[in-house]
Amino acid sequence: MDKKMLFIYNPMAGKEQIRNNLSDIIQVFCNAGFEITIFATQSTGDATRIVEKQGMDYNYVVCSGGDGTMNEVATGLMRLEKCPVCGYIPAGTVNDFASSLKIPRIMKDAAELITYGGIFECDMGKFNDKNFTYVAGFGAFTEVSYQTPQEWKNALGKAAYFVEALKHIADIKPHHMVIKSGDVIYEDTFILGLISNSVSVAGFKAYSKKNIKMDDGKFEAIFIRNPKNPIEIQQVLNSLLSKQLDAPQILYLSSRHISIESDDDVQWTLDGEDGGICSYAEIEILEQALPIICDRCAYAEVSCKY
Repeated sequence: MDKKMLFIYNPMAGKEQIRNNLSDIIQVFCNAGFEITIFATQSTGDATRIVEKQGMDYNYVVCSGGDGTMNEVATGLMRLEKCPVCGYIPAGTVNDFASSLKIPRIMKDAAELITYGGIFECDMGKFNDKNFTYVAGFGAFTEVSYQTPQEWKNALGKAAYFVEALKHIADIKPHHMVIKSGDVIYEDTFILGLISNSVSVAGFKAYSKKNIKMDDGKFEAIFIRNPKNPIEIQQVLNSLLSKQLDAPQILYLSSRHISIESDDDVQWTLDGEDGGICSYAEIEILEQALPIICDRCAYAEVSCKY
């Protein structure tokens, strides 16, 4: 099999760390016999466009950047008739998707993994006409990721998200919604919703005590009802920190398909980036749609057939 690779990287991701690692990464790939084409993104949407235009010419499409870059590459791959093998070298601030797949944070190690790792057929998410790799969210703090200036992310790391969150805590707006999952309907007012295919979101492992798989054809979803008083707020916090998700204000679902209709327009985020504003969302799983390389020792935890 030809080993033709399209390598896409975001030079601004994280603390611009790829600038000091690019040579080592390329050397790893060359030593493994890959024929490489390199593309550096310059603006939002670049990665999707180059994958959609040229992806079919390669056996491997590898990206380096944050979760947003990974989202763009995966979105492009979903538009191809046949999906090449995907590789990911995390270089962002949080890197939830890579963490869930146990892809190393050290960039050279992640590059070496691509040369020997196994192919895991990971689920993808579809949000109306868009795709996401690990989370679609609305409400409290979900706007923080894309509102946080890149300079803050580079300088403060994860703390930058919380600095920005504190600025907006008084602006949390509840949304009256009708949520459908299968034949079950839930109607209430919510301040937060997270629909994910990941063991962690924003570095927080809310589901670590549950049997989460990333190729089982199901989302894990948390919706937080609008707390009416400080006691209910504390109950929610205690439930999240204990990972029991049993507070009356928390709605937990595991589902293949979720539709959400709101009385007003809702700002969504997809993989930590701006997902647009809408009053109706159709969210469905794309089962085992993304062939991505991860460590074989991680298969038992993320579930895999190979």
